[in-house]
Amino acid sequence: MRWPVEIILDMMGSGMSITEILEDHPELEKEDILACLNFAKLFLAGRSIKDVA
Repeated sequence: MRWPVEIILDMMGSGMSITEILEDHPELEKEDILACLNFAKLFLAGRSIKDVA
């Protein structure tokens, strides 16, 4: 299952912790949330996933 990065960031931006997100959405794993944060960091830095692969 794919979750848009925007949705994960929105939940975190609203004050939800990683633990709360995982409790509310058991289909997600901590690594999924960390991958979203990494993607957002790369996007804001003007880089892509291919740049670090």
